[in-house]
Amino acid sequence: MTRRQKATATTAFVTRDLTTSSPIQQERQDTDGLQGTIATRAYALYEQRGYRQGCDLQDWLDAEREILSRNPPM
Repeated sequence: MTRRQKATATTAFVTRDLTTSSPIQQERQDTDGLQGTIATRAYALYEQRGYRQGCDLQDWLDAEREILSRNPPM
């Protein structure tokens, strides 16, 4: 392995290590998880309302309000 290949491999390892533990990456994962939870709840509300079309925004907002009231931001 050449010196350049070693440097590239080391840089990739360090960058990957920092990226997975960075606060920004953690926040992104938390946000993705929160959005998934809200989406799941919004779909459940859609089901409960008899699959009524045209209420998707209201279902999302209701789900968001419900989820965020259970888990306030830290």
